[in-house]
Amino acid sequence: MKFIPKFSIKKAFGRFFLFLSGLILGIFLFMPWEVVWSQIFKQVDAKVSQATIQWGDFVSAGPLSFEVTNLYVTTNKGLIITIPQLGMYLGLSPLVELRVKTGPVLSAKVFKSKSLTLSGGLDLSKVLKLDGLGGIVKITSDVGFPEWGAPPKTGSLVVRSKQIEIPGGLVAEDVNVNAILSGNQFQLNSFSSGMPIPTKAKGSATINWENLQGSSYNISGSATFGNTERQFAKSGNLSKYLNF
Repeated sequence: MKFIPKFSIKKAFGRFFLFLSGLILGIFLFMPWEVVWSQIFKQVDAKVSQATIQWGDFVSAGPLSFEVTNLYVTTNKGLIITIPQLGMYLGLSPLVELRVKTGPVLSAKVFKSKSLTLSGGLDLSKVLKLDGLGGIVKITSDVGFPEWGAPPKTGSLVVRSKQIEIPGGLVAEDVNVNAILSGNQFQLNSFSSGMPIPTKAKGSATINWENLQGSSYNISGSATFGNTERQFAKSGNLSKYLNF
């Protein structure tokens, strides 16, 4: 009696999809993701007209994450922003996480709820190339957006530092900032710093999201020089401070 093998379409499709899955897995495992991410960086650099982007080596790279060293962003005004090591991770919750490593680590997380959180610290001397600027700051922030791509609608910001070096040779101790955002209204609830010139201040700003340099602000407070406390008040627009 002659044996006739049975042909199963179900088994054939199963083996085909198993082969296809293995092929796709192999592509993901062995694809040179450093090259892929480098090409993405080049495309971003080409599309950003107000700055140039340079980067060093990829410490690690995969389909959903990378870590790159020595990231430099130079604006047309000559301001240089540096990140010794930047990591990006894609997922479900959060959707995106960025980790800026400057000694301390600052983590930025983007969630499906259209919110962005910041937590951690920055070494200012390694981020901004300004002579005389330095110090480690701790940052906590939570920002909400009505839609992706739109200006933020709500937010909070807390910044603390034991010591900040200011260009000009000054050192400000015990710096604390507490602020909130509601629509285009930014409220500086409190600012304080210790020696050498103890300062306390409050203020507000009306943000022009179409032209940040045209945003208006006012601030008032007191500063102590020796045994003398002096009051101050100032208002204007942010063009002087956002000229980069």
